[in-house]
Amino acid sequence: MPPRLSVVIPTRDCLAYLPAAIASVRAQALGPVEIVVVDDGSRDGTGDWLAGAARSDPLLRPVAGPARGVAAARNRGIASASAEIIAFLDADDQYLPGALDDRLPLMESDPAITLTFADVMSVTPDGALVGHQFAYWPLFRDFLAGRSGLLPLGPDAFAMLLAEMVCGTSSVATRKSALAAVGGFDERYRISEDWDLWLKLARHGPVWCSTRRATRYLVRPGSTSRDMGELARTMRAVFDAQVPDPAAIPQPWRGVAQARVRVAEAEAAMIAGRHREAMLGHLAAFRVAPSKVLAKKAAADLLRLLRLK
Repeated sequence: MPPRLSVVIPTRDCLAYLPAAIASVRAQALGPVEIVVVDDGSRDGTGDWLAGAARSDPLLRPVAGPARGVAAARNRGIASASAEIIAFLDADDQYLPGALDDRLPLMESDPAITLTFADVMSVTPDGALVGHQFAYWPLFRDFLAGRSGLLPLGPDAFAMLLAEMVCGTSSVATRKSALAAVGGFDERYRISEDWDLWLKLARHGPVWCSTRRATRYLVRPGSTSRDMGELARTMRAVFDAQVPDPAAIPQPWRGVAQARVRVAEAEAAMIAGRHREAMLGHLAAFRVAPSKVLAKKAAADLLRLLRLK
């Protein structure tokens, strides 16, 4: 009999964090849960540690392979998973108590649901709270409107996930059949591969969220998501591929989504010293989604240009 759930954990040189991630899954009261850990070319002893841990945990399945990136690692994990319902957890993150207590029964009761996610708390390596995902994004706060529990995103799910990054990878649960239908993670992307997949799944079937805080997300210096140039490139590539006709996306999500991509491009230009390009990018973002923050960014860019003359 297959396990009730498979949790896929990609890891590369994360042995300092991996045992705690696995322990946080085992602490869940969910019955038999398979943990598929994909070692993406680690050189820190992860392989030996996993082999030893698996000897005492029959539902821990190490999968080794060459370093090919997180998208490929997750795809290898999906292919190796035994359960129909699959959740994702990064090796340096941890599930909070009851992380899937509400969503797993929901997904078992309604096979049409293709994607669920929950709130995430972000912390620094020393444990300081950075913030909570759902509270950060204004449009999603408006959607929640103080409600709690399990909520369907409804017909605007794609637009909502396009506009704001409310869907944290380490909170996601989905279906193996849905992942197969949309092609899994796109291995061309080093960053934004998760955003791309959530958008594909949102087109494929119903999306639900839980206001329960499911995951402790570690904000680490030097992570790939901090590579602003690559982030801007992949955000633009995903947006253009997923939204061939921006006019088809309803407001206010369309403007916010367009602005978020342009801000990423502007920030990358600023880091690279292309200050005029950064100013034009922030102004373009302001035009599609006016805000005081974007106005201040454009003004700061202009001041930098004037100082450089």
